[in-house]
Amino acid sequence: MFFKIGGTVGAIAILLSGTAAIAQNTERYVTVGHDKGGNSVALDTKTIHGTTYKLYGLYGDGIFETTFSALCTESRLFLNRIAIYGTEGQLLEDDNEKGEIPFVASSSPGKAMRIVCQKIGARGW
Repeated sequence: MFFKIGGTVGAIAILLSGTAAIAQNTERYVTVGHDKGGNSVALDTKTIHGTTYKLYGLYGDGIFETTFSALCTESRLFLNRIAIYGTEGQLLEDDNEKGEIPFVASSSPGKAMRIVCQKIGARGW
């Protein structure tokens, strides 16, 4: 798969498409699941702030970026933002509708939440 995306968006797209990635990016992005097409969904470990984190995945020719917040002590998960970027890295869609979503431990957001909650030392994780 070929991408004309530059910078971070390009690195994410290359990593998610399963092609060779730069070593520093393989430590930054942790695969937490796969979409229906078999493409990786990755947690960006550099953007974790407290219990807020971002997941990336392929979307058409570009990528999506989804921002979540976790309430570790109550196993609650909140969707904060969904952004879709095109092949040139341009923002195509930006949805800031916030709300609670079901916590499903086996889902990509659930697996990422586990990593985040363990990182901060939350009890029960």
